[in-house]
Amino acid sequence: MKKILRRFKVIFIDVYIYQMLNYKPFNTAVPNYQIDKLPKTNKKTCYYIKDSGKIVHKSFLFSNVFLLKSVKKSGPVIGDCMTVKSHRGQSIYPYVINKIAKEVIETEGQPVYIVVDKNNLSSIKGIEKAGFSKLASVVAKRWLWFYLKKDIVYLND
Repeated sequence: MKKILRRFKVIFIDVYIYQMLNYKPFNTAVPNYQIDKLPKTNKKTCYYIKDSGKIVHKSFLFSNVFLLKSVKKSGPVIGDCMTVKSHRGQSIYPYVINKIAKEVIETEGQPVYIVVDKNNLSSIKGIEKAGFSKLASVVAKRWLWFYLKKDIVYLND
């Protein structure tokens, strides 16, 4: 019951939206990791890296995220990324999101977006290192799929 009620809760959104319109190569040296990909399910694709048989990084590519409509954009969004503590600081995160962006831009010809919480400084650093540029700042309240009291500031448009 609590799980159902949680879906009706008003959520405060305070995020940056980043974009990569044209592929920018990632030039930082990274250990030679292979990025594997699971088949697309529920409108998302999982990309992951294994080291010694254990998953050390996961990133997801979503077909679209409703929040992008607030900034009059649509397209694939990278999100829900995670690197295990033992492998942080090796530039794995920016390496993976850069490779995902390359794949999408070269095969689908679409820009790629990332939505990140403004307080997630380590992710922001990795996103910028990967070659993404800040598109907008969005502050809003979300109830179900409605975004209320939106304050949008375009940063690089």
